[in-house]
Amino acid sequence: MTGSRGAAVLAGVLALAVVLLFVVAVLRAPVPLPVVAHLGGPGIRVGVIRGEWAVLVPPAVVALVAAVRATGRLQRSATVWAVGAASPIVLFLVARLNGVAEAVALVLVYAATAGGVLLRSVQRPGGDPMPIRWAAVLGVVPWGVVAFTQIGGRLTGTPVPEGVPLLTVVVLAASAVEWLVAYRRRDRERCGPLDLALAALPGVLLAALALALVP
Repeated sequence: MTGSRGAAVLAGVLALAVVLLFVVAVLRAPVPLPVVAHLGGPGIRVGVIRGEWAVLVPPAVVALVAAVRATGRLQRSATVWAVGAASPIVLFLVARLNGVAEAVALVLVYAATAGGVLLRSVQRPGGDPMPIRWAAVLGVVPWGVVAFTQIGGRLTGTPVPEGVPLLTVVVLAASAVEWLVAYRRRDRERCGPLDLALAALPGVLLAALALALVP
């Protein structure tokens, strides 16, 4: 199967998955995720994320990128950056589900993950592997914030909702596998269907588990 054909098939599969998850989202109860900001004083609510809809965004992003990649209009570095756009959204939502509600903290979680994606996108086949290594160092920071918040909630008697710890571990494992494969395939000229599929995996798992487990 050629890269373009594989990308097209993956785009179709992901689109179908998003449609099925959309149906589940319509049928299930809302998952409101408030975002607050203290701004030097008492916390104020700056917005509410509809979790059941937000979790559909990462797999939809990868589906769109795979569809464009199938046309041959995206080069390798552009594909890495474009498909990586789903990663900051995944981390943002995982952090919020784990109780990180402060807007400033969520922005930093998003920014750190996006910075790791940017470093990965400058990696060139046969070049110095340090960019993708530093990407891992930067990308692990948001997961530390998530772990700190989850542990802190347990210690203060305000644990995260049932199902969120399992969701977190599964998405973390999928993200780690995706990075490991990307590192081992860093000298390849093209971002192929396997790379795209693994990039989609954390978002698909997040959406499926959030809709199934989060009350």
